[in-house]
Amino acid sequence: MAQFDPRGTLGPHVRRQVEALAGAVDELVVVSTSELTDEARRFLSGHSRLVERDNTGYDFFSYKTGLDGSDLDRFDEVTITNDSYVAVTDPSRVYAAMAAREADFWGLTETDRVKHHVQSFFVTFRRPALESETFRAFWADLEVLDQRSQVIRRYEVGLSRKLYRAGLRSAAYFTETDRDREVGRRRVRWWALRRTGMPRGRDDVALLRKRAREPWNPSAGLADRALDGGRLPYVKLDTLRYDPYGLDAGRLLDLCEQTHPAAFDRVRGFMADTARFYPPRPAEVLRPVPVAARPLRRFVEYGRA
Repeated sequence: MAQFDPRGTLGPHVRRQVEALAGAVDELVVVSTSELTDEARRFLSGHSRLVERDNTGYDFFSYKTGLDGSDLDRFDEVTITNDSYVAVTDPSRVYAAMAAREADFWGLTETDRVKHHVQSFFVTFRRPALESETFRAFWADLEVLDQRSQVIRRYEVGLSRKLYRAGLRSAAYFTETDRDREVGRRRVRWWALRRTGMPRGRDDVALLRKRAREPWNPSAGLADRALDGGRLPYVKLDTLRYDPYGLDAGRLLDLCEQTHPAAFDRVRGFMADTARFYPPRPAEVLRPVPVAARPLRRFVEYGRA
């Protein structure tokens, strides 16, 4: 588990995640890039094998550090995960459900953004993947990258793509329904309009159409499926912080607190305390809702599934 908190402490959801994972697996390794407080270090050491390292290389280098320091031959499955989400479904339930699914590696969600891949904040590898030369070479060749977009393309997407080319199969805990896909497409169109603005010429129309056809990210485009009995087993903090599709993340947080009060206990306070460390991402800022499109908001905003 890759862990980072700019304050050196642990969010309440992270403490719950560590405790739940420690109870669900044979060995939990936490790789922290924080300057941990003594109390945070004691907590993590009491629930895991704690490894501390410099804050470079994003989560993938923490994954590599944990894997390199572990005897992977001891385990039937090995999971890499991070602290970027609030879990609404116990990991023991997830592992039990996925035990019946045929796959060589699996995650909580898959997406077609960029290329089809398992989202890297939670990926579990089974023996065929762990024993493959492709898996070993991927981690051996890992380099420290400075840009988030590079990490996503080269490592998050790249890991799945390399395993696919090696003939390995993936699966995901969250299974999209026809209704999910309909909602996801509608929300991408809304995002495309908010990202592009009302078209004023042929080039704008072409760009709007191109963006409207992009695949959705279930972590943002279907985040309220977490309200449907935890069918989506998490809510990403970035979805709550940045509202990347413009679907009213404030309303989503309200509904999450009502539906999953234990999982979201003190999460709002954590987000307020850490907001200064997570400024808006200029490349993802959306335009105001065009006047003509305002009546459409109710068809796309987050709500109970």
